[in-house]
Amino acid sequence: MNRCPRVLPSPLGRTRRAWLLVLTLGVLGGCGWQLRGHGDAPQHIDSLHIGGRITDRELLRELERDLDALGIARKASATQAQYSLIFLDQKSKRRTATLSGRARTAELELIEEIQFTLLANDGSEVIPPATVRDDRVFEYNEDDVLATDDEARLVRGEMRASLVRQIIGYLQRVGPRPPANAPAP
Repeated sequence: MNRCPRVLPSPLGRTRRAWLLVLTLGVLGGCGWQLRGHGDAPQHIDSLHIGGRITDRELLRELERDLDALGIARKASATQAQYSLIFLDQKSKRRTATLSGRARTAELELIEEIQFTLLANDGSEVIPPATVRDDRVFEYNEDDVLATDDEARLVRGEMRASLVRQIIGYLQRVGPRPPANAPAP
């Protein structure tokens, strides 16, 4: 009977693999690579009221979902919240980016822009009016308008996610507030 001897992995092989894994993770972490996601929660914001003029309900839902995931409580009124995120303006544009040789639309450009400010519960301005913007160009197919409209909806969804990430990036820069009864410097 020809039996192959069973070979057990040496402990040294496991150790080398473990060190290789640690080294790989260290190199990836050292170069700034990280999984794309919510990122760090704003450290100095516990509760937030959202107000102002926002016309894109999908963007508002995405922002609320991300705030919930970051552990930031949403309050119904500005007096209950630590801060108020106020949307000042929102613009959505769609325009021809390029023309084909037959002078027909070949590519469309979508532009989304939101202007907002952040106020403390005492009414002081924490973030002055700021604007976040995203623009994307995609191929327009006049022979298949339905597919083009579907693609435009998908692109707008990606743009919403980008705008929300940009807004949360602003919120992450908010520093600690001095206590209300602290003496003025």
